[in-house]
Amino acid sequence: MDIEHLTKHQIVLLTLLVSFVTSIATGIVTVALMDQAPPSVTRTINQIVEHTIERVVPAAAPASPAAAVAAATVTKETTVVVKDDDLAAQSIAKVQKGIVRIVSKNTPDSLAARGIVVDAKGTVLSDRGTLEALGTINFEAILPTGARVPAVMRIPAATSTVAILDLTLATSSAVTPVPLADSSKLHLGQSVIRIGGTGADTIGVGVIAKLPDAHSGLIEASVVSTTPGSIIITLFGEVIGIVTADSSASGADFYTLATSP
Repeated sequence: MDIEHLTKHQIVLLTLLVSFVTSIATGIVTVALMDQAPPSVTRTINQIVEHTIERVVPAAAPASPAAAVAAATVTKETTVVVKDDDLAAQSIAKVQKGIVRIVSKNTPDSLAARGIVVDAKGTVLSDRGTLEALGTINFEAILPTGARVPAVMRIPAATSTVAILDLTLATSSAVTPVPLADSSKLHLGQSVIRIGGTGADTIGVGVIAKLPDAHSGLIEASVVSTTPGSIIITLFGEVIGIVTADSSASGADFYTLATSP
């Protein structure tokens, strides 16, 4: 059939057929590309986090003292939808303000272990096995600002694999403490962020693969770290676990559960 001799109706039908076939081909290619995308990409696109903000709104001023007794305070709840990647970036930035780098006074330019500040007094959690091996309790901690302050490791309990150090701070505002996660609220498949690295902070993302049990205080994640004192946190910036000599002996994907000192 010569296309030049088609009627107007035949040309319209041919155009519709070509458009239909093109649409089907485009859909097939799109689905195929999405199937080949890495899981982390699709998770970033699809996941959102909803949380509720409570705001106390005072009631209108009462007309009389009697009305003041009956006046009520209204609590307004607003649900805010936040993208997963935006929330993660905010949490990382917040936690970085409480990360310190611990060095031995004998080798002040070599990282011994990372540490995380957990209260305003300057209490730091780190890896006991690495620090004890240096044969001293006196260290220096490099703050996020770059300032160096003395750090003294406490005499630990016999069963503890987490080191507790006390920083000597000029002011209480020198560090920003990071909250600890409630271990009873952790669940399998929960998203976690690893902050580690021997130099600048490096980030990894994963999920909780195994929860602590009665026989072990270790938590397993699908993201690894080999730097002593590296941490995993929740999407809301709460510390879940820390890399210790004990956790490293079980594997690079294990972390010792972080608990209040």
